Amino acid sequence: MLTLKACLRRLKAWIVNEEIRETKFVNEESDDDEGYNETPQMAMRKTRVRKRPREDDIKIRKEDSRDEIKEKFGSLKESFNDTKDNVTRLQFEVDCLRDEREEMEEEMRLQRVELLKLIEFTKVLKQEREGDKNTIKR
Repeated sequence: MLTLKACLRRLKAWIVNEEIRETKFVNEESDDDEGYNETPQMAMRKTRVRKRPREDDIKIRKEDSRDEIKEKFGSLKESFNDTKDNVTRLQFEVDCLRDEREEMEEEMRLQRVELLKLIEFTKVLKQEREGDKNTIKR
């Protein structure tokens, strides 16, 4: 069964024509905690290092043919699109984390209010108990 976050991630990927990856992000709960799991940040660093165009691939020389220049621009465009996709994915994950944090803060506020009500209720019960003790003593 897919979580809401996974469904939203798939919908976003479908909208931006992005390949749907089955990676788990930092804020998702995982059932398998045994062993070493690579984080998405580690995977992105690896892909970033591998996909970064070499300096020779970027420089355009006079002796380069038109097709070679087109290839260089194509690879640069692909790298740029990959970077844009990564930024979009990261922005989406940041928004999810921000929403989750806001929900947790709201839950904490509600729990704090409930705790204050319970404290007040216990004070009232203690006062009633003291009153009952006084009534019994008379």
